[in-house]
Amino acid sequence: MKLIDCFIPYADEETAKFIVAQLQESKMVKRIFLLTKNPALPQIEGCDILFYDQLESSATIRQMATVAKSDYTLIYSKFSPLTVGYHALERMVRTAELNGADMIYGDRYEVKEGETLRHPVIQYQKGSVRNDFDFGSVRMFRTSVLKRWLELCSENRWNSAALYELTLCADSIFYLNEFLYTEEEEDVRKSGEKQFDYVDPRNRDVQIEMEKVCTEYLKRIGAYISSDTITDIPVENGRFEYEASVIIPVRNRVKTIEDAIMSALSQRADFKYNIIVVDNHSTDGTTKAIKKMANSDARVVHLIPKRTDLGIGGCWDLAINDSHCGRFAIQLDSDDLYSREDTLQCIVDKFRKERCAMVIGSYRMCDFHLKTLPPGTIDHREWTDDNGRNNALRINGLGAPRAFYTPLLRQVGFPNTSYGEDYALGLAFSRLYRIGRIYDELYLCRRWEGNSDAALSVEKVNANNYYKDSLRTIEIEARQRLNAYWQETANVNIHERQLAQWKDAAQRYEELKNVKVREIEVEGKLLKVQFNPSRIVSTGSKIDKKTIADRPCFLCKLNRPDEQISQPILGKYELLVNPFPILPRHFTIPSRLHEPQSIHGRYEDMLGLADELKDMIVFYNGPHCGASAPDHMHFQAVPRFDVNPISKHYIIRRDSIEASAEEFGKYECDESNILVWKEGKEYVTVVIPRRKHRPDSYGTEGDSFLISPGALDMAGLIITPRQEDYQRLNAQIISDILKECGE
Repeated sequence: MKLIDCFIPYADEETAKFIVAQLQESKMVKRIFLLTKNPALPQIEGCDILFYDQLESSATIRQMATVAKSDYTLIYSKFSPLTVGYHALERMVRTAELNGADMIYGDRYEVKEGETLRHPVIQYQKGSVRNDFDFGSVRMFRTSVLKRWLELCSENRWNSAALYELTLCADSIFYLNEFLYTEEEEDVRKSGEKQFDYVDPRNRDVQIEMEKVCTEYLKRIGAYISSDTITDIPVENGRFEYEASVIIPVRNRVKTIEDAIMSALSQRADFKYNIIVVDNHSTDGTTKAIKKMANSDARVVHLIPKRTDLGIGGCWDLAINDSHCGRFAIQLDSDDLYSREDTLQCIVDKFRKERCAMVIGSYRMCDFHLKTLPPGTIDHREWTDDNGRNNALRINGLGAPRAFYTPLLRQVGFPNTSYGEDYALGLAFSRLYRIGRIYDELYLCRRWEGNSDAALSVEKVNANNYYKDSLRTIEIEARQRLNAYWQETANVNIHERQLAQWKDAAQRYEELKNVKVREIEVEGKLLKVQFNPSRIVSTGSKIDKKTIADRPCFLCKLNRPDEQISQPILGKYELLVNPFPILPRHFTIPSRLHEPQSIHGRYEDMLGLADELKDMIVFYNGPHCGASAPDHMHFQAVPRFDVNPISKHYIIRRDSIEASAEEFGKYECDESNILVWKEGKEYVTVVIPRRKHRPDSYGTEGDSFLISPGALDMAGLIITPRQEDYQRLNAQIISDILKECGE
């Protein structure tokens, strides 16, 4: 039977005993830890005490990860009473087991102002990377996820972001669409108030932590976009009758549309602009009001769609593709106002100065009398030039007013929705282009009873969040593909860039041109012997446990030379130029995590790397089969050469990753050398089982040979760092060494 360790914040003795009694009813609950700051906490039978500083701090999660020993770990993140549903814990564990989930969560009931209400949540997806995702107060993790977090993130010092970080360590998160427990709702604010917590200056320190956690996660999965890849836009290109167009989609806003249009007409600018109002079949007098204003001022363009299925995004698309649309398209909602006469001028000046694809300003929340409402001015100062495009995936909005460079906007196009359409464009534009930010107030967002997001139901909030999460999913996958493409086309470039700035490595690659190579026929196969003095670093390295434990890992980022640059590949690896090369291009490909050398669960990664690294052989040395860093998972890659193993080996040829992986299962063994490359559409794998790391003849004394066979040696390219070994080797000695080490 699978067991659970539970962690419960201690609020008071009565609440704690109430929760503990329910948990103890389950045979699956092994241990219960009460989290407290009070050293005088009264003892509750069957519970252990865990002292903490902040509930979601690194120190607290670190303690949990250290003491948790059972199969699963349940974390309750509120201080109010919790009522566990009938067999809910058993249901969560069994479902997690069936689905292989690292974390599981579900729906709940909530007691709100004395009334018990249903509170469904939504399905987690790849794009659900925001830190305010509603998991509820009960999350159950496989305890292995806490151990993974401990290894990956234990050095971080967060006060508030560690539970978010722990969640991002779960590879698979399962939503159990069942009502599993009842909690008391402590935050009874309306949805329109809650949604701005992330821009409240009082929460700034927390948001900085959350941003750092999300950024590291995006780097880990290969979705991080570096600022040095951003392209400037030649915004001056092309001819437009109007430099700017104010775009106003509207339906049934007779009370507000005239104010909005007058706000736009009152702008002062050194360029020609117009206002395009897309009247989406209004029925309340809005159409008549727009016609009146269009007849009195030629700058007002009144469009009525022929279609009747357009959302706000569809109306925008109609406007930007109209011949009247200017160089820059600038947003104004039908119930809002520009707060300054120079709003358009500020925006266009920003486009011209920074040559950006999109400009976003700042706005103030107010009522219809323009009286400020909480939280006041929304300036989105969390956006930075360096990391705003990545942090945008974590937060739920980007700001207003929003403005776009029209030629690019026409290429990208709006989704035909009435929610999140602008956010989708902000994500897409920021992937490749600069987003200009104006932190001064330009816009008034007027709140009134009919506002669409003032007080939404749980179901509507869920629908909105699910849609924005789906936009993030689309964007994360697009960024992963983009990074993979850059990686595929940049293999030579990273090699050239690296050698241009690392003189020692460049010298070794230059010396490689003069290394001696001779061919020897061994058992009917032509093998090559290379004299390469620089490889003494690897061939002569000590790999005993004490040496490995005492030295800093040279594959970990913190311990690498300052000159060594890296490039992400497959999300969880880095591409490094090997500073002690065997062939003219030689890459080391370490895991981003410091984890032991093991092929288990990694073979498909080798095939993926073979896809990425065209015309190269990707190879793996088992921890006792030539790996000079058995403590850090890594592959290597070199240009294709003739592979001629003479010891026992297996060859797999398949035209898909799945078929190759299925066949590989017959031969999988950590203690082996493995080589993979791509021939046309076919993956070729050579598996060479090993019985020894080094031959008995290995050494520096007498008749010994300083030869420590790795994958390349076993495949027919013998590396000798000493000249005397290079000269003495013959077919019999080579055969003896390779067969002694191989099976």
